[in-house]
Amino acid sequence: MTNAYVEYRPKSSDQTHGVTHHVVIVNETEVHRADKQIDAEKWACSKGYTVHVARERHRQDRPNPAHWRRSDCK
Repeated sequence: MTNAYVEYRPKSSDQTHGVTHHVVIVNETEVHRADKQIDAEKWACSKGYTVHVARERHRQDRPNPAHWRRSDCK
């Protein structure tokens, strides 16, 4: 099964900068955009992806497993 990653946008190192939307990334390509994280997560689940959701902590270290939580897709 293909992995999908839900991330916030825009990415910024400025911690006072807010989140405007969320994207679903599959194979390093943004394939969907949503206003809310839960909407992006539900969309990816409905497409059958194994979904990983970024914790919104203004961190750019994707290799760190603590940066992601796995969706239970219910």
